[in-house]
Amino acid sequence: MSAGRSGGPGSSRRLILISLAILVPVTLGFAWVAVKSFEFIHQDQGIGEANLKPVKVIGPEQIVFDWKRDACEPRDVPDDPAHAFRDARGDVHLISSHYVTRQDVGPELNTVQHRCPVSMKSTYNSNPSRYADKEWLFAPYTTDGTNVFALIHDEYHGDDFPGRCPTGVFDRCWYNAVTLARSTDGGTTFRHALPPPKHLVAEVPYRYVPDGGTYGIFQPGNIIQRKGYYYSLVATRQYRKQEYGACLMRTNRLEDPASWRAWDGSGFNVQFADPYRGNPNPASHVCEPVDPSKIADMTGSLTFNTYFDKYILVGTSSLQDTSRRRVVSGFYYSLSDDLIHWSERKLIKEVVLPQTYKCGDRDPLLYGSLLDPTSDSRNFETTGRTPYLYFTRFHYEACAQTLNRDLVRVQIELSK
Repeated sequence: MSAGRSGGPGSSRRLILISLAILVPVTLGFAWVAVKSFEFIHQDQGIGEANLKPVKVIGPEQIVFDWKRDACEPRDVPDDPAHAFRDARGDVHLISSHYVTRQDVGPELNTVQHRCPVSMKSTYNSNPSRYADKEWLFAPYTTDGTNVFALIHDEYHGDDFPGRCPTGVFDRCWYNAVTLARSTDGGTTFRHALPPPKHLVAEVPYRYVPDGGTYGIFQPGNIIQRKGYYYSLVATRQYRKQEYGACLMRTNRLEDPASWRAWDGSGFNVQFADPYRGNPNPASHVCEPVDPSKIADMTGSLTFNTYFDKYILVGTSSLQDTSRRRVVSGFYYSLSDDLIHWSERKLIKEVVLPQTYKCGDRDPLLYGSLLDPTSDSRNFETTGRTPYLYFTRFHYEACAQTLNRDLVRVQIELSK
C-alpha cells in the first residue's frame, strides 16, 4: 500500500487508521520474499504499564495464505483482519479478503485451505446514498451455523465516478459506512441483508460531499456476544460533530440492520441515522468513542480472554515513545472488564506499517488479530493464554509494492 494513486491492477485503495489520527489512503499492491520469523518483545519505555511482561513467541511463523501459491486472481489478497466461524457441518470458515470476498475453509482452523469460489462481490454503485460501492466482509457471526450475518466495511470512492470528485483526489472523496450482509447457506455465499440502503447499520449523520475529505464509519470489528447482546467496535475519525476513536455498538437482533445502538457516554442510546432519509439532528446521531486515550481507534480483534479473564482488544496502532523520542507503530493490545473502560494499549510488536515504509525497511505488516483454534465458541469469541496472532505481510520489490501479500500467523504466549 503506497500513499499515491497508481494505475493497473493495484489501483484500489484502503484506509489505515492509527492512533495519532493519521489517515493515509493506500494502494493495493505486494511481491514475494521468504517469510522471516521475528520476536514479539514488549518495549516498556513509556508505553503501557511498567509491570507488563513480554509476549512470547512459542512457535514458528506459518503462512496461512501464500499469494503466489494460493491467489485465484491478482487481487485475491488478505485485506482485513482475519476472523472465523464454524458452520452447521462443523467446517471452519476463515475470512481475510478483499472487496471480492473469498474464504479459507477446512475441518479445523489449523487446516483451512483457500477456495476460489466468490462468496460476495461488491456492488460498485455510483450513488453514495446506496452505501454499496466497494464492500469488504469484515465481521461474520452465526448462532446456528446456517444463517450467518456479517458487518460490511463499505467504501464509496467518489473519484471512480465521473462528476463525483471534481479534484480527482481520492482521499478528498472517500465516504465510508457499515452495512449488513447475510448468508443462508452456512456462509458459502453472502448478499445484502436488505435491499440497499435498508442494509445500513452505521453512518455519520452527514451526506457525501465531493472533495469533502475522508469521513464516515470504518472498519467494524468482529462481533462478540455478551449478556444477551451482540457487540462490535467501529472506527471513526473526527468530522464535524463526530469525534475520533472507536465507538462501541450493540444489538439484540442481528437480522435487523437498524437495531444497532451506539454508546453515547452513559448508555447505548445513539441510533445511527441515514442522512439521505429525513433531516436528522447531527448531535443526536453521533457516537461517543470509548476510552480514546487508551485504545485510540483500535477495532481489529475483540475476544474474551480466559487467561486474563477479561476482554482483549488487538489492533494496529501508534504511540509516542518519549524515551526514544519518536512514534512507535505496531500491534498493540488492551484489556477490559466491560468493553467500555480499557487499559492503556500495550505494544506487542513494533512493526513497519505500509504507510510508514521507507526504501530499505523490512516488509511491512498490518491487520493484527487473535484467533485460538481451541476456542469452543462457534465464532471463535474466546482466546486462551496461547492464541495465534494473525497478520498480513506485504512484499516489496525494488522498494515498491507488487500484488503479493501473505496471511501469516504465529503462536504467542500471554503473561500476567
